[in-house]
Amino acid sequence: MSPEHKIQPTPRRINHATVMMSEAAQLDDIAAQLMAVQRHWNDPDREFHLAAALAASRSAWHAIQTALAEGVLTLPPDVQHNVLILSVYADSKINICEISPSADVLGSLISLTRTLAGSLKEWRVAA
Repeated sequence: MSPEHKIQPTPRRINHATVMMSEAAQLDDIAAQLMAVQRHWNDPDREFHLAAALAASRSAWHAIQTALAEGVLTLPPDVQHNVLILSVYADSKINICEISPSADVLGSLISLTRTLAGSLKEWRVAA
């Protein structure tokens, strides 16, 4: 092969339904972790469990932002826009929970997380 010939990357096939189900399952797991913290709010080790659950939540929401940016989540543009807005909103809720932990704020993050997980499952079925 001569140096003038560029090597073309092999097209990568991504099963978008699998990606959505993976994200949905991860969000379900995160919501379960957050709910466990909320149920045991008065436990002495709550701070540790809350920090771990919030870190996992932030990681999941950032993964969704990355998937949107890379075009891995093939959703209609308006849905992508709404999911991006939700992810930024979730990030703000995580920040609030880290700065001033509250069972109420945690509850709204749980609700948001579960709602998006359910929505991603519905989109997978519709796809």
